[in-house]
Parts: sequence; C-alpha cells; structure tokens
Amino acid sequence: MLNKDLTMAEIYPVLQEVLASGGEFRFYPRGTSMLPLIREGRDSVVLEAVEKPQKHDMCLYRRANGQFVLHRLMGWDAAGAPVFCGDNQLTPEHGVPADAIIARVSAVYHGDKRKPVTALSYRCYVRLHCFMPWRRLRFFPRRAWGFIKRKWIT
Repeated sequence: MLNKDLTMAEIYPVLQEVLASGGEFRFYPRGTSMLPLIREGRDSVVLEAVEKPQKHDMCLYRRANGQFVLHRLMGWDAAGAPVFCGDNQLTPEHGVPADAIIARVSAVYHGDKRKPVTALSYRCYVRLHCFMPWRRLRFFPRRAWGFIKRKWIT
C-alpha cells in the first residue's frame, strides 16, 4: 500500500460515501488541539455518522472557510448552535452551524490499541477533563508566564 498524506478535502467524498452506507472511517488527525487524548502521528480516530450529537462527543465538522476540525462538543449556545472546544484549548468556538457537523468519533486508537468512547476509562477522562475550572487551572502557569514576559522581561 502506498503511504501518502491526503488532505481532508481529498478524503471528504470517500468519507461521505462510507458514512452514508453506515460504515466507519478511520483517519489520523493532525494538530495539537485535542492533546492529551490524541497525539499527531501516533493516534487515530474512528468516525461514524451522527444524527444528533450529544454533549462531550468529539465531532468532525467543517468551518465556513472549508477547514475540517475535530473538536469536542461542549454544549449549545442560546440560539441552539453547537459550541466546540479542543481539549488543549480554553476558548470555545461559537457560530458553527449544526449542519456543518459531519461525523462523531466512535473510538480512538492509541497505536494499535482501540478504545471505544463507551469505555469507562474514556468516559472518566471526558468528565474530568471537561470540568472547566480544572482546564483553566491547567493553563494558568503558561498564561501567567506569558503575562510576566510581556510586562517585565521584554
């Protein structure tokens, strides 16, 4: 098999076909927004079709600019639009239309080890990690150091 990096735009027609037929689609996400759960180059995710995503589901969606994003659904805003945020981010993303959601993650592969999203360890991770005060505390040292550098060092 040829090992070639493909863009999501190239994969998208195949992804739509697989999901429409009721199948699952496995791919390797890029980026750091879903750390520590998903590491680029090591981990992969399995996508399945989704009718109505639930809070804390990891969803693949497409932004208005055409960019594909895999983030966690944190809830819905007052207008009923989904609010997404990466596990390694603090700022939630508002304004994503519900019809932009393409798929939901059904399992995460760490190397060759499959972890379904229904596993107890995964569900505990989600509940602990999505607790907002904990997330803010985790980022506090980095933000404080940036503030100190901007004000007094530079």
